[in-house]
Amino acid sequence: MLTFLSTLAFGTCQLAEAQSLTNGTQIEITESWSQEPGGWTYPMSISVPDGPAPDGGHPVCILLHGNGGNGQGTIPQFRNLLPCHALVAPSGYQSSWDICAEQSDAPDVAMVGELITRLQGFSNVDPDRIRILGFSNGSALANRVFIENDNPGLDAVCAVVSQLTEGQYHAGSFHRPSGTTSPNAPFCGYDTPKVPIAGRRYLSICNFNDFVIPYDGGESGVGATFISAPLATFLIAQTQGYDGPQLTSPGEPIGEGVFKYDYLDGGVVHLRGPAGHGMNGTEEQFIPFFLEDCQVAPACDSDVDDDGIVGGSDLTRVLAEWGEPAVPPGSGVDLNGDGIISGQDLAQILGFWGPCPEL
Repeated sequence: MLTFLSTLAFGTCQLAEAQSLTNGTQIEITESWSQEPGGWTYPMSISVPDGPAPDGGHPVCILLHGNGGNGQGTIPQFRNLLPCHALVAPSGYQSSWDICAEQSDAPDVAMVGELITRLQGFSNVDPDRIRILGFSNGSALANRVFIENDNPGLDAVCAVVSQLTEGQYHAGSFHRPSGTTSPNAPFCGYDTPKVPIAGRRYLSICNFNDFVIPYDGGESGVGATFISAPLATFLIAQTQGYDGPQLTSPGEPIGEGVFKYDYLDGGVVHLRGPAGHGMNGTEEQFIPFFLEDCQVAPACDSDVDDDGIVGGSDLTRVLAEWGEPAVPPGSGVDLNGDGIISGQDLAQILGFWGPCPEL
């Protein structure tokens, strides 16, 4: 039986409800389990946008690193991609997250659940827009949280290059482990049926040429057996109210060899790409579009001359109008909607450079 101990520390002694989340906030969540009976505290990295929070508070994206990574190294990868989200990135025990055969057997789902609850208490955080973005091993944990966590404030999950395992879905239903996971147990110990809550958005980004996680399902080198990425997304769409047939190939092309499978009008989306165990530009750019990051427009919004390409003519427009006000804000080449043509608009042109995918 696992036992859990959770603590929270701040730079001052004020309560969470009176605090704003800042880059210097200290969030300490300590859990105890068989590997660390005396307790172990998850390292936590935080990055909050400059300036005042929007009405309702900042949306927050919890970043879950891949196996061998850490939270501190994950923040820079997504700071420019999600400029209007507060980012919180915990580090897993022994640089991993407990799914089946990892080094860690830590109660990571409990930690993430506690982290979500704590974040909802900050005065500058939107308690109804807590998101999770996981990569590889972190994506597998994001899938666990999608299934096992019932906090309605977690409104979106992005799972990058790891779909559902057969442990997480088998015998016609989703499952969670009742105790410690183990590659020697049937389905890695995922033995308790669990119905995911409704009202949650989901994005799956997987690649047909992934050399680590098999896109079409089957055994892998990470100790778990996977179901196919398209089937996994279809099953998740059903939990959110979809009652139609599974979408099949080829999908909708959106650029750079990426195809989109869209359920529930964008509520559940699968991207199939060619980027191996990673992401290309189109896949990366879809994340802020899906999470509706407040200063990042869809790629085609950067195609200000509507020629189907984000390129030199769009760049020329930005440079020609540099420093000029946009009336109304967000018109013309004011791509970030701040009312003036400046470096952020230039950065958006450069960030979406190339053929314009219709997202």
